[in-house]
Amino acid sequence: MKVIIDGETIETESQRTILEVARDNGVYIPSLCDHEELSPFTGCRICLVEIKGRKGYPPSCGTYVEEGMEIVTDSAKLIKLRKNILELILTEHPNACLICAEKDDCDEYKSTIRKVGEVTGCVLCSNNRRCELQDVVDALKLEKVSFPSVYRGFDIKRRDPFFDRNYNLCILCGRCVRVCHELRGASAIAFVSRGPNEVIGTVLDKPLVESGCQFCGACVDVCPTGSLVERGLKYESLPDGEAKTICPLCSMGCELDVWLKDGRILSTSPSSNGSINHGQACVKGRFLVKDIVYSAQRVLSPLIKRKGEFEEVSWDEALDYVAHKLKSYKGKEIALVESSQLACEDGFVARKFAKDVLKTKNIDTRSLFSPYEDCHWAAQESGSPTKLNFDIKDISEADTIVLVGSDIVKSHPIIWLEVLKAVKNGAKLIVVSSTEFLLNRFAWRWLRIKPGSESFVFGFLAKFLLQGIEAKESIDIEGYDGFVKSLEKIRSSDAVKLTGVDEESLKQVSGLLANGQPAMFLFGAGLAQSPSDATNASAIRNLALLSKSRLLPLGLECNHRGLFELAESSSERTVTKDQVLQWDSGGNIKALYLLASAAIPKTMRAEFLVVQSSHVDEDAKKADVILPVATFAETGGTFVNVEGRVQMSNRVIDPLGDAKPDWWIFSQLARKMKVKGFDYKKPADILKEIRQVFPRFAKISSSSLEKGKEIFIKEEEKGAERLDPMKFNWTGLETSKKYPFEMILRPNIDYYRNLSLSLENRGFAAIQNSLWIRMNPADAEKLGFKNEDPLIVESSSGKMEGVLKLSGSLPQGLVESQIAWNEDVHVSGLSLAFPFSKGYYPQEPIPVKIKRGK
Repeated sequence: MKVIIDGETIETESQRTILEVARDNGVYIPSLCDHEELSPFTGCRICLVEIKGRKGYPPSCGTYVEEGMEIVTDSAKLIKLRKNILELILTEHPNACLICAEKDDCDEYKSTIRKVGEVTGCVLCSNNRRCELQDVVDALKLEKVSFPSVYRGFDIKRRDPFFDRNYNLCILCGRCVRVCHELRGASAIAFVSRGPNEVIGTVLDKPLVESGCQFCGACVDVCPTGSLVERGLKYESLPDGEAKTICPLCSMGCELDVWLKDGRILSTSPSSNGSINHGQACVKGRFLVKDIVYSAQRVLSPLIKRKGEFEEVSWDEALDYVAHKLKSYKGKEIALVESSQLACEDGFVARKFAKDVLKTKNIDTRSLFSPYEDCHWAAQESGSPTKLNFDIKDISEADTIVLVGSDIVKSHPIIWLEVLKAVKNGAKLIVVSSTEFLLNRFAWRWLRIKPGSESFVFGFLAKFLLQGIEAKESIDIEGYDGFVKSLEKIRSSDAVKLTGVDEESLKQVSGLLANGQPAMFLFGAGLAQSPSDATNASAIRNLALLSKSRLLPLGLECNHRGLFELAESSSERTVTKDQVLQWDSGGNIKALYLLASAAIPKTMRAEFLVVQSSHVDEDAKKADVILPVATFAETGGTFVNVEGRVQMSNRVIDPLGDAKPDWWIFSQLARKMKVKGFDYKKPADILKEIRQVFPRFAKISSSSLEKGKEIFIKEEEKGAERLDPMKFNWTGLETSKKYPFEMILRPNIDYYRNLSLSLENRGFAAIQNSLWIRMNPADAEKLGFKNEDPLIVESSSGKMEGVLKLSGSLPQGLVESQIAWNEDVHVSGLSLAFPFSKGYYPQEPIPVKIKRGK
C-alpha cells in the first residue's frame, strides 16, 4: 500500500493509523492521548491532520491509512487549530511555566520550591523536563493561553502506596484508564462524572488498595503529565545515567531500565523493548528494587560473632576463620542450603565447592518440589522426553487455556498479560482452584474444587473427554489401554463428592478439550508443593497428551529453572531443607552453610553456622559468621527464566561496602582450603566451564547474550510420548469438631535472598503481606472477628499467629495464608515457624481451629 504524507510517497501496510505510519517514517505529529500499546482514543484532538478529498480534520491516531491517501500533517490551518485545542487543555492545567518567556533560563533543579503541597508550575512539578505536555507546547511554540484558567481544586490522593495522584494536573487523556483495563485487566480506575466535573477515579472514591489495583505502575509510566508520580522520585533531580538489568523477584526475567544519579539507583521502570515484558512490570520490579539495594538490613562487611556479639572483620580474617572451621568437619557433617535466586555461575560454583572442597552431598537446592521437577519426573517415569521450554508469545495465540496451581496475576504477572490477550482474542480460560482469583472474572469456566482433589479432577476430565471422542482409533498413544483401565477406579456419579464440581461442568470442559483446538495447561507451583505432587504432575500430563495440548510448568523464583537444569544435569543426589534440619536435630549435621534463609529453629544443634547473604534476618542473627553478598544490581550473571530463555543480568552499580559476589567468596574459600580449580576472574570464566560440563548449556556464551541473541536451554528430543495409568490420591484431612476449618499455606516468593519485602516496605505490606490470615467474612462474623484482628491458628502439630484479612474469594470453612522460605519472625514478633504439614508440603489442606490472638 502507498500513501502520500506531506508530499512524500510512503509504502506501508494496511490496518495502521496515520499517526503510526508518520512516526515510523520520521514525521512528527503532536499527540497526548495516543500510546503505542493502547487502542486509539482520539481524546486530545492534538493530532489532527488534513486528508485530500475529505471534509474536516480527522485525528490521525484513529484514522487508518488507505491506498493512495494524501495526507497533510503541517499547515497553517493545522497549527492554528492545534494551538487553540492545546490552549483549551491548558485552561485546566497550571500553565504559567509552560508559556513563560524565561523558562529556558530556569535552574535545572529547584529542590527548595518543589517541596510544596500543590503544583502550580513546571518548576514545582516532579515531572519537570520529562513531561510530554512540555514537549507538545515546545513543538507548537505556544506563547500564550487566551482563555481564562480554571483551578479544579481536587485534593491530592496520597493514601495509597508508591505513587500520588494529583488530578489538578490531569488532562483527561485516558491513558491510565486504558492501560489498566486493556493491558492489565484490573480496571481499578475509570472516568467518573461528566462535563466539567469529569475526573479519573475509583468506585465510590475508594482507595486503590480496595479497588483491585495491582500497583504495577503502568498508569504512572503512561501518564504524559505529573498527575501520577512515583513518590520515591518526587523530590529527586533528573537521572544522569541509565543501565539495564534483569529483575530478580520472580521467574519471568523482566528487563528493567535502571535510572541512576551519581552512581546511585533512583528508580527502575520496565524496558519498552524488553523481550519478555515489553514495557510492563509488576509492583516488585517497578517499585521495590531501590529498597532492596539500599535496605537498612544490608550486610556490608564480614562479621564474626565473638562473645555473643558480631564484630566487623576484614575479608582475609573472615575467610581464614571459615576455612579453618570447615576443615575440622567431615563432608557428611556439613550441609549447604542453596537459593534459587543465585545466578547460574554462582550456583555452579556453590555446588562445585560443596562437592570438591567440603566433600559433601548434603546440598539443598530449591529447584526440588517445583513444577520442573514434577514434570521431569512424570516424563522420566513413562520414558518420554522432558519438554519444559515455551515462548511466552504462544500463550496469547492459544484458543483454550487451563490454569491450575497458581494465581498468575501475582506469581507470573507478565504471563497473565498474555493470557488476557488470548481471552480478548476469543480464547476460553478455564480456572481450576479452590479459591477465587482476580482473573476468574475472565474465565469461561471456573472449576471450584475441594482442596487436594486435583488428581480426581484431571481423572474425571480425562474420563469424560474419552467419552466425547467417537473412535478409539483416533488416539494413537502408547499406554492407552492401561490408561483407560485405570479410569475405571472413579465413577462419574462420584464427581461432586470427590471434587466439589458437578458432573455437567466437568463434561463441558472435557467437551471443549475434545473438540476444540489444542489447549495450553499452565501448571503452577501449587500442585508441586503437595504430598501428591507426583500424582498431580502425571495426571495433568496425561490430560494434556490426551487432548493434544501443551503443558507449561511455571517455576517461582528468578533462576528456579537454571538451578534445576544444573542439578538434573549433574545427576547427583540432593536433599531438602527439611531433611537438613531433621539431620541437624539428630546431631548429624555439625556445620551448616546457608545461601538462603531456612527458618532455623531455636533448637538448632549445628556447631558452626555460616550465613552468606546480602541482608540480615533471624537466621543471620544465629550465625557464627556472616559473609556479605553483592545484590543482583552489583554483580552480573546468567539466569534461565520460566520459558527456558537464557538471560544475562548486568551489573549496574558498584558493590556497596565490602559486599562480594557469591562465586568470588567460594573461590577465595577454596584457595584458603588449598583446593585448585577455582581460579575465576569473572562470571564469563565460570560460564565457559559450565558449557564444557553440561551439554544443555553448550550453546550459551556471554558474547551471544550481550548481543541480545535469543537462546533457550537445550532440551532432549528423543523418546515417544506415553500415557501412564492414572493414580488418585486424596490429600485433604477431615475436619472435626475440634478442628472445624481447613487451612492452606500458599507459596510466597515476596522476598529477595533473605529479605522479606513486606517487612522492608510498608507500602508493599499494605497489598501483600504473609502475616495475613484470610477468612471468609461469614466465618469471621460467626466467630466475632473483625478485619485486622490478631488470630492464633492451631493444628494438631503446631500453631501460628497472624492478622485477619477478610476475603470473599474464599469459601466458608477454608482459611488461607502464605509462607515464604525465609520467613520466621515478623516485625510484630509473630512467628511463622509452622510445622503443620509435618514435612515439606505447604499446599496440604490442614484441619485447624482458630481463636483470637493478643
